[in-house]
Amino acid sequence: MKKIFSFFMVFVLLITLFCGCSNLNSAKKTLFIYMCGSNLETKQGLASKNIDEILSANIDGNVNIVIETGGTGTWRHHGIDDSALQRYEVKGGKLKLIETLDNGNMGEAETLSDFLAWGQKNYPCSHSSLILWDHGAGAAKGVCYDENYSYDSLTLKELKSALEKARLKNRFDVIGFDACLMASVETAYYMYDYARYMIASEEIEPSGGWNYKTLCEAFSESNDYVQIGKTVCDAYVQKCKKNEKLYATLALFDLSQTPQLMNQCSAAIEYIERYARQADYFSEVREAMETCEKFGGDNAFQGAANMLDFADFVDKVAGEEYKELIDISDFVIYSVNSGQRKNGGVSFYYPAIYNKQEVQDYIDLGVNENFNKFLMRHYSNVPEKTIEYLDKGSITDDGAFTVTLTPESADYFSHIDFILMNTDENGKRHILCTYNDIRKDWENLNFASNFRGVSLALDGHRLFCSAVSSNSEYISFIAPVKVNGEKTNLRFVFIWDKTKFNNGYFKVVGLWNGYDDNGLPDNDIIPLKSADKVQVVTDTVLVNSEPEENYSEEFTIGEEGAVISELPLDGKEYKYVFAVTDIFGNTFTSDMATFEMTVSLNDLIKKPLPDGTYAAKVTKIEPYKN
Repeated sequence: MKKIFSFFMVFVLLITLFCGCSNLNSAKKTLFIYMCGSNLETKQGLASKNIDEILSANIDGNVNIVIETGGTGTWRHHGIDDSALQRYEVKGGKLKLIETLDNGNMGEAETLSDFLAWGQKNYPCSHSSLILWDHGAGAAKGVCYDENYSYDSLTLKELKSALEKARLKNRFDVIGFDACLMASVETAYYMYDYARYMIASEEIEPSGGWNYKTLCEAFSESNDYVQIGKTVCDAYVQKCKKNEKLYATLALFDLSQTPQLMNQCSAAIEYIERYARQADYFSEVREAMETCEKFGGDNAFQGAANMLDFADFVDKVAGEEYKELIDISDFVIYSVNSGQRKNGGVSFYYPAIYNKQEVQDYIDLGVNENFNKFLMRHYSNVPEKTIEYLDKGSITDDGAFTVTLTPESADYFSHIDFILMNTDENGKRHILCTYNDIRKDWENLNFASNFRGVSLALDGHRLFCSAVSSNSEYISFIAPVKVNGEKTNLRFVFIWDKTKFNNGYFKVVGLWNGYDDNGLPDNDIIPLKSADKVQVVTDTVLVNSEPEENYSEEFTIGEEGAVISELPLDGKEYKYVFAVTDIFGNTFTSDMATFEMTVSLNDLIKKPLPDGTYAAKVTKIEPYKN
């Protein structure tokens, strides 16, 4: 009997030793982090900073934290090899290297599936979660851009393929996208089979990323994944506010409600298709597309992700009886922002700024058959003329400059702005701004000027700017500037407020570098601070059909901070042209009106004109030549 017992004990000991060699452990949960460092690590060491936060967390033995690193030209800290893929375990506040592999493309499905299959084998447990760390660029483009492989990314199809090939034994409790622009209907559709909950952002994520100390401690201390998700969202937005990152959003989604969400999306498309062909309705659809909250840039000048807020769009385009049928509250469990976005939590793709290949890539995702038909109908078989004027320019009874489009133009209309110009002594036309302060009659596609004799200025310096989007709460603007010698873009908003003169006031949001040569959005909107030295673009001149920017003299932002205001125009005569942009990004200009000022500069300074009161009269209308 003793021999049998001894043999049994030896067998148990061998099994124990074997398990120890295979990294098997008693932890109940595993958090996998797929950390594609990309140029975020190369330039700023942002992945390393988030690893610092992970190592500072108080984590008990209840959770494994396992990280795969790669995808960057240079790892700045922690001795991570930038010429290889490496797998680490977090133990006792330190990174423990488990395995080093040959370098591989983190934008390929195979790399992610290998990591997850290995992780399941070596860290088996009934509860696991996954975070994808890097750039994101929306539904049509994907996530995790590998700097070492020409910024190849994981498309949603490739991400689904990776999860399928990994042969997950259980759904992830949470799949998180610490990346820009991934909180979309399309992402949820592709992740539905692989996770219970999803955390992602509609907007560009500031460079600091999530708060990983709080995140890791939440996963360690709780088994309530709804509460964990809320904690992650709250900690992230608090971190953004602390660091003055103003355009931050994050939300928690119940993926079990994805089928209901997809049904609602289908219903929305059916509603549009049913009513959009009515002449008195389609203009409302177009206006909804123009004014809907957009994320990741929203015009050709600054770049665009073409991601629109689903709830905001439905609210603008649907009748009251239909709005009652749309309720995403069961899907969007929790949504936060840092105060400068109107976000319902989940976005969807719409090609507000047209790119033929991108539209085709999106159609190939096969997310919604009705929506694909809608896109193919509107973006294929394009007529020779998408926009035509019934009236290219005339004068209204009250002295405004007006144009009218044909009813057929509604199918291809995207937005309308005006271009304000003056002429120098050499006859060159200087563009002062492009703006959308226009009287709009959508039913008749008639548009009229609202010329009050002012342009916008930063700290009293006349500012070339463009209006890029508008909604019921604010109008968003962008202006090219130099700050401390570096070219960037100033973003600011006009906030609607009926208690203020002309129903609102301006507020500076910050500085944004737009999209880089790889098509990736800059992660940061940086505050414009006192003592910053600034040059604004005052106007642009077309030289050989190319815009040439004219900069102001350098000035310093005062202690009270930067101020956007209206500045009365000081000239006698101005040129004014309407510019209609179609859904393919083509621009169609009207005739050109000459405005002669009827209110003096001194009078405009003493008493600014209210909305609908004009500072000039139209003296001439003539054909416009670029």
